[in-house]
Amino acid sequence: MIVVDVNIIVNLFIEGDHSTAAADLYEQDDQWYCPDIWIHEITNVISTYVKHGGLSPKKADQILNNAMAYFLDNTFSMPMSDVLKCSLKYNISAYDAEYIVLAKINKTRLVTVDKKLNKAIPQLTRLL
Repeated sequence: MIVVDVNIIVNLFIEGDHSTAAADLYEQDDQWYCPDIWIHEITNVISTYVKHGGLSPKKADQILNNAMAYFLDNTFSMPMSDVLKCSLKYNISAYDAEYIVLAKINKTRLVTVDKKLNKAIPQLTRLL
């Protein structure tokens, strides 16, 4: 079981620089945990792809539904007080702090492509 951020999830469903690595990671460990913010983030990413001509609305809806089918059962709400404390402690966004808090609660690491976040909190993160 690992925590993954939305950039990893997106790369499973939309071809990108990290798609092969994301697929390999999923093959190694398919128990991906996510804070519920990932749903809003992936919806925004997919919407952006449609607005810039990278996806049709129909394909975007399919991707969103597939992602939800894969990960909704492993989606959790975070205690916002803990998220705030984490955000302030590490000087990171509250969005990033949600992933960090989930990793800490589950005694695992957040897998990310965010080098800055990995550098700030190497004990709770690892790069894809």
